[in-house]
Amino acid sequence: MRYFISDLHFYDSGIMAYAERPYGTIEEMNDDLIARFTNKTRDASEVWILGDIFGGRQPDSPYASCRELMRALGITSRPFRLILGNHDHLTPAEYEEIGFRSVKGQEFIDMDGMRVMLTHDPCMVQARNTLAICGHIHTLFSENWQPARNTYTVNVAVEVRNYEPTSEREILELIRRSEYDVKK
Repeated sequence: MRYFISDLHFYDSGIMAYAERPYGTIEEMNDDLIARFTNKTRDASEVWILGDIFGGRQPDSPYASCRELMRALGITSRPFRLILGNHDHLTPAEYEEIGFRSVKGQEFIDMDGMRVMLTHDPCMVQARNTLAICGHIHTLFSENWQPARNTYTVNVAVEVRNYEPTSEREILELIRRSEYDVKK
């Protein structure tokens, strides 16, 4: 089973107020995000992080902080893939050294016979007849259907997905309940 998540913003005290996260401290937020992530992804065959692993100041070098947190999330036990977000400041080579199998600006995957765009920023969803999974916008929307263009975008930012990853099965359920026309 594949899982998708965005906008973890580890070590980011500003995000707690900006997105009204229910945490009192950075440590509490980091610990809860790790616990929810690992509890939900026990059966994960692959994990996609759609940007913004960090925000704010890490306690030591960003590379060391990212390596430590990614190990806590289980990067050594299954494939992790990263779609870069606007707060992801390490180089692609550094993310790969940490253990990411791929690091890209965006990607297209097959999901139950449908072509799905993976992007951090939903503004990148420009083409008609596009299914997309994104982050970046935190609580602006959880899903966005544009009938004139037949685009359907699912936001997997932690704030709209109970602070945990969203499974491929859950995303397919959202797509099937939407008005997106897969035949176009």
